[in-house]
Amino acid sequence: MKTKLKIIVLTTFLLLIVSCQRKKFEYGNKKDISKLIENIEDESFNDNLKEKYLDTLCDKLQSLQNDSVTRNLCFKVAVKYYDLNLLDKYLNVTRNIYQLSVKGNDSSHISKSLYYMGDYYDDKTQLDSAFYYYAKSEKLYKSIKDTLNIGRTALYKAGILYDAGNFTESEIEVVTALRFLSKTNNTRLTYECYNLLGLSVEEINNYKKSLQYFELALKQLDKLDSEGYSKERVIKSRTSIYNNMGGVYKKMEDYKRAILLYKAGLQTKDLKQNQPKLYAMLLNNLAYSEMKSGSNRGIKEMFFESLRIRDSLQIKQGIISSKIAIGEYYLYKKDTLKALKFIKEGYVLSKKIKSNYDILNSLKLLTENDTKNKTYFANLYFKVNDSIHAVERTTRNKFARIAYETDQLEEKNEVLTRRNTYIIIASIVFFTLLVAIFFVYRLKSKNKELLFTQEQQKANEKIYQLMLKQQSKTEEARKEERDRIAMELHDGIVNSIFTTRFNLIQLEPNQTYKKEQLVKELEKAENEIRKVSHDLTQNLLFEDKNLPEIITHLVEPQQNHFNTKFDLTIDKYINWSMVSTDSKIHIYRIIQEGIQNINKYSRAEKCYVMLLKTGDKITIRIWDNGIGFNVEKVKQGIGLKNINERTKALNGELKITSSTGNGTTIEIIF
Repeated sequence: MKTKLKIIVLTTFLLLIVSCQRKKFEYGNKKDISKLIENIEDESFNDNLKEKYLDTLCDKLQSLQNDSVTRNLCFKVAVKYYDLNLLDKYLNVTRNIYQLSVKGNDSSHISKSLYYMGDYYDDKTQLDSAFYYYAKSEKLYKSIKDTLNIGRTALYKAGILYDAGNFTESEIEVVTALRFLSKTNNTRLTYECYNLLGLSVEEINNYKKSLQYFELALKQLDKLDSEGYSKERVIKSRTSIYNNMGGVYKKMEDYKRAILLYKAGLQTKDLKQNQPKLYAMLLNNLAYSEMKSGSNRGIKEMFFESLRIRDSLQIKQGIISSKIAIGEYYLYKKDTLKALKFIKEGYVLSKKIKSNYDILNSLKLLTENDTKNKTYFANLYFKVNDSIHAVERTTRNKFARIAYETDQLEEKNEVLTRRNTYIIIASIVFFTLLVAIFFVYRLKSKNKELLFTQEQQKANEKIYQLMLKQQSKTEEARKEERDRIAMELHDGIVNSIFTTRFNLIQLEPNQTYKKEQLVKELEKAENEIRKVSHDLTQNLLFEDKNLPEIITHLVEPQQNHFNTKFDLTIDKYINWSMVSTDSKIHIYRIIQEGIQNINKYSRAEKCYVMLLKTGDKITIRIWDNGIGFNVEKVKQGIGLKNINERTKALNGELKITSSTGNGTTIEIIF
């Protein structure tokens, strides 16, 4: 009865508002409208009734005087539309506020309406439009020196860049946001900055820094808790941070720490009931980490429980993650048929939702494990990878263009106001220059002789320092030249002579043509010695051929006592024109040394040599299924030492994975 009475009273009040004429609608009525907007949250009203009330209020507000109070009421109505997920009406109200704010010359409300529009396009996943409005809003907030909202809009821009895959730019934008937010007391936005920073630097493989930012985010959550912030939201955020930190340790292959964090997250009270999506994510990640750590306890059940929850909630991204993880589980169990089934299902779903990471991940697993269709999936992987890189380049250019265009618009708006200022400044500068020239002339006439003497002393000291520096550089150059000669002789000539000697051993007496070829190889070695002696700085490898062709000629003819089958893969999307000649020489010598070691020691049946493009880096991977060796115990010879030195010259990272009986993998990323 009370509820019905309340609805009748509210409806009557609305009708009275509509019937009021504009002249009779005074400031006191605006207070009543503000209360009415707050009362719409009453649980007795369904969404349809709320929408009708908001429509009525919105119409009436348009007839009111355009002042800050009216615009603030419009903002409140916009927020209510947003909460009801009536995004199109939310956008219409926001655009109307923008126009009213422009007429009222209210920079604060113009800025606010712009980032409200950014929120709309962000929800619609129209990232370029969202970025555009956040950037415009940020510029205006800077003009009125609103520190809090400068930080807020910079953070929102960083979120857009992260969603678009521009992780480095996202990191830069978050740091900008933190610089402003550090001057405020907004703990929640500061927490979001540290969380986004952790995610961004994780994507560019800076795991140590990522963990530091997540720790700072946890401290901000503790501060929010002490400030009386919503317990439920703090708990959810803390659980999410545990999951994020676990993900970093998982990438670092520190599965024990990852497991501890996932378990800590899962211990959150009523997590499964209140946050089933987060619960399923933690469960899947825990199962995967347990599997990678070598455990078998309940892994299968956890994987399928996570998949069941995600399927019931129709979380498509989560379903894909679960299916691919289950596929890896069956690979771990040596059940290839089931593994390929789940991975292919994940691949099909990832194509539907255009999840680039999952598409590439599933294609990579299919390439490595589907022996029948290996070539097909490998070609598809390269094609998709190339397409994704093209999209990323376009996206980066798009956001850079938006930022540039925003700056250009702001500069045009400031030209008129600057012009008068420039005239005044120019007059002051001109007068100041005249005074300065007079005093400088007097000082010069008095101190000319002294300055000349001082300059001569400085010149003498500089000449002496240059002589010392040149002497030091000469000694350093001599040492580097000796080291380089030794490396060139070992990696180039010794390996070439070894290959020729090996082929001579296997040569049949009647193979005259082959003998002539081997003699020519010895002549080539002789010529190379001559070239090294006369001009070691010249390019010995790339005078007439490009690097892929040279490496192909190196790998394909290889043969040894163990009948090793050599296979070469070179990513066609590597831009070799961007690789310096010195780097190409190092790449060639590393592969040459790796093959030489395989021919001598590995006893392998297969050897794969791969040059892959991974983001903005190149990966050299040499894999064999030979007898392997103990990386910790083996004493490095000159060959492995040279590989290490060449890796340092490339500014790369060297990783050698091997154990007795399990083959060897040499991987260099630079």
